[in-house]
Amino acid sequence: MKSIQFLLFFVILFMFTACNSSKKSFSWDKEVAELTGKDLEEWLRKAPFSNEITKTDKDEFVVTNAKQVFPFIAGYYSPIQEINQMKDVEDTVIYDHAEIIYKDPTWGDLFLTATLLHNDEEVYLSESYSESGDALFGGTDALFDSYSAYLHETAVKAKHPTYKTGVYWADAADKSFLLGFYQKGQLLFEVAVPIKGSDTLATFNKLLEVKKSLGLQIPEWDKASFADLQVVETPSTFWKDPYYGLYLGEHLIDEVYLKVKDTPLTLQKTPVKGDYYFTYNSGKGKVELYTQLKPTDQQEPEFNKDHDKLPMYQNLAHKIYFDEKKNGAQVEGIAKVYFKNNKFLEISYQYPEGDEEAKKVIHGVLKYVKLLKF
Repeated sequence: MKSIQFLLFFVILFMFTACNSSKKSFSWDKEVAELTGKDLEEWLRKAPFSNEITKTDKDEFVVTNAKQVFPFIAGYYSPIQEINQMKDVEDTVIYDHAEIIYKDPTWGDLFLTATLLHNDEEVYLSESYSESGDALFGGTDALFDSYSAYLHETAVKAKHPTYKTGVYWADAADKSFLLGFYQKGQLLFEVAVPIKGSDTLATFNKLLEVKKSLGLQIPEWDKASFADLQVVETPSTFWKDPYYGLYLGEHLIDEVYLKVKDTPLTLQKTPVKGDYYFTYNSGKGKVELYTQLKPTDQQEPEFNKDHDKLPMYQNLAHKIYFDEKKNGAQVEGIAKVYFKNNKFLEISYQYPEGDEEAKKVIHGVLKYVKLLKF
């Protein structure tokens, strides 16, 4: 891990047409539209800071090393995985995103972000973040650098039907911040302000000023005391990785990941079947799932073509084909997905016929298979 202390930026001059690159249509929530004026950047600029480095003329584009200074910036997770920040990806969950970076003369390097999701889906923050270096600022050698950040939960947190919020300590390199997070339906908001010396209250009061300037209604922030800003011993709001890693590769990294940690499926220490064997009793009968890596003389295009008449789930670039049928009181199935190097992953499973919850568990695993192919 390498320490980075200063926010760097440069401006690229070029002609472009400003547009939102999301390919999905978007439906504004009325309250969010009124709050933001449907302009995330201008809404964030109402915050009481100065010396913004991200504001440019329409023919300019600012490149910063913000991800290295703030590795935790806009690091959002769905219940399943990290949210893709690329708006030009067809299946993205993000409609729009804005980041405002300041080198404030009083507070130093800080940021505000706002994100609009296509759907009203609860998101989570992670306890830790890591970013590689940026060749634009440090040359090709910078790609081997690593920058980390760690979040610590405080007692200022809440989850309601219409919003959720939390205030966190964020440590990045040799700096500490107070990070305020707020979600109201499709709208995600963050502000991170450095701690000045040991004056935590001064920084938190600045967060309150930001909240007021942006028109946010967050009672938990208003009621917070100094004691509430202390780190809690048992955090409860962070994202929990639902994946279990299998098949350790040559670089000592698991290469197959199944989403089983948020299910009743339990890995058996000694596999009854296959390489890895998971099972549980649903109350209606036995549920099991096991994996095997098998050889094939086909490359991925041929393999997929041979299976393209089967039902299929697609997770990122992975196509998971499956076929199932009734066998007595059980439904039995086999799923296949091409792995690499003339191998494919086979997942065999069974669950009681008519057990919709067990079926949901099994297909929730199949739908989100992840593979490291490189």
